[in-house]
Amino acid sequence: MTGFLAELGKKLADRWVALLVLPGLLFTAVAAAAVTLGQRHWADAGALTALVGRVASTGADRPDGLTRTVLLLVGLLVASFASGMLARALGVPVEHALAGRWPRPLRGVAGRLRERRRRAWTRADQRCREARDAGDRDALGDLVRRRNGIALIEPRCPTWIGDRLTAPAVRVRDEYGLDLGFAWPRLWLLLPESTRTPLTEGRRRLDDATALGGWALLYLALGSVWWPAAVAGAAAGLVAWRRSRAAAAVYAELVEAAVDVHVGDLLDRFADDSGVRPARPQWGAELTERFRKGV
Repeated sequence: MTGFLAELGKKLADRWVALLVLPGLLFTAVAAAAVTLGQRHWADAGALTALVGRVASTGADRPDGLTRTVLLLVGLLVASFASGMLARALGVPVEHALAGRWPRPLRGVAGRLRERRRRAWTRADQRCREARDAGDRDALGDLVRRRNGIALIEPRCPTWIGDRLTAPAVRVRDEYGLDLGFAWPRLWLLLPESTRTPLTEGRRRLDDATALGGWALLYLALGSVWWPAAVAGAAAGLVAWRRSRAAAAVYAELVEAAVDVHVGDLLDRFADDSGVRPARPQWGAELTERFRKGV
């Protein structure tokens, strides 16, 4: 147990350093450069060299030099940790924005985007139906990929990521009649560790991608002081968007796969007294009513 806890602590410390301290140190250094240079002297290498020299020589010629150096290092760590925590916190609104969960003032824009995506999906789905009815298998495969590239389900969100994260609940309900929101906590308790681990890892990758979006927001804000920081923020935002798309697709696929593979375990656990499973069209309906408990 001692060895296990020591190894766990080491992994947590490594992750803490990788996710918070190192990116935070970089942001703190960029912020110091931004405040020193400003917009007018954005490329003044001499000013940066002087700043580094002042930091390196802090307390070198004073009796309390060691104390001042330690305090400087502690201050840098605190600033790095604080900026890292802020970036992680900003990852939540970033995820909401990418998933199309926008505030009330933007609901009109969200509705127009959703309708635009829905019309595109409907046209693509109609072409798929026509190819299927005509028996054109060669064209059908390409048409299905194009339709699924818009969304796996009829679009309900203004963004691709929002529809991809929504798709498992809709597809599970259509296939099994099961309300995934109510069933997931029960199913999670039945999942083996071999299934939980990739699900947890998939969710972590999505969180990391949205946290990168939080860093992008911080750098964009710093761009008001030093414009090169805004360029870095825009680049980080683009990378965060691409990573979020990939992570959302993987995580949603894992959630749906977990339901498909283990829904039988859920049925066995909540079977009636006779031990007979309900008919497939009634699976979700019966279990959902039980899980809802009248709400």
